[in-house]
Amino acid sequence: MSELVMDRWMPQSPEELFTAFEDPFRLRRWYGAPPGCHRLGADGNVAPGEPFRVELIDAQGARFAQLGRVLSVVPGEELVMEMAWEGGDFGPETTRVSLTFQPVDGGTRLELLQGPFSSPEALEAHRAYWNANLARLARVAAGEAVPCFEEFWEESLGFGDPLGMAAYAVLAGIREAGAPPEVISQLEETLYSHLARLPEDTAGVLGAVLRWRLKELSSP
Repeated sequence: MSELVMDRWMPQSPEELFTAFEDPFRLRRWYGAPPGCHRLGADGNVAPGEPFRVELIDAQGARFAQLGRVLSVVPGEELVMEMAWEGGDFGPETTRVSLTFQPVDGGTRLELLQGPFSSPEALEAHRAYWNANLARLARVAAGEAVPCFEEFWEESLGFGDPLGMAAYAVLAGIREAGAPPEVISQLEETLYSHLARLPEDTAGVLGAVLRWRLKELSSP
């Protein structure tokens, strides 16, 4: 049996940093997804004693989930929870995670303890998991608009056909690249007004082309 120990210094105060845990819209931008994976959504909350479930997809599109329960919360000081996995490569055990926030050098020292782990492989998988999550937390806490698959997915649900999804992906990419709002608005109007005028059979053929291109790109 072994335990994972990690710590990070971040320039925000403990109280400022903790808001990235309390605000669900900021939380989903950094928490839950292992490297190369994305979160689809979550159920539950961070109230003490309450279970939660984070739905995820891996790089190949296979679904898995993180299961957890918050054990205790002291805002700005400590959060303790249990964590287990349904699928994925993180081991079968339920572990205990403790996150503590200490004011240090004008910022916060965030210390993480997790375990026990029954194998070195499970411990290292969780180290990689937390490295990815804490790197995103640092960006979110600094005010950066970290791209969020879950957010984009929710926003694009109205464009379920392949062409609509492709158009949304283009718009989201341009927006994240920093294009002026008036440029995005003009492009959005052009894309969706013209897509709506496509004959059904033409849209079907173009959608099939797009699906096949994506399949080719994802093939080894």
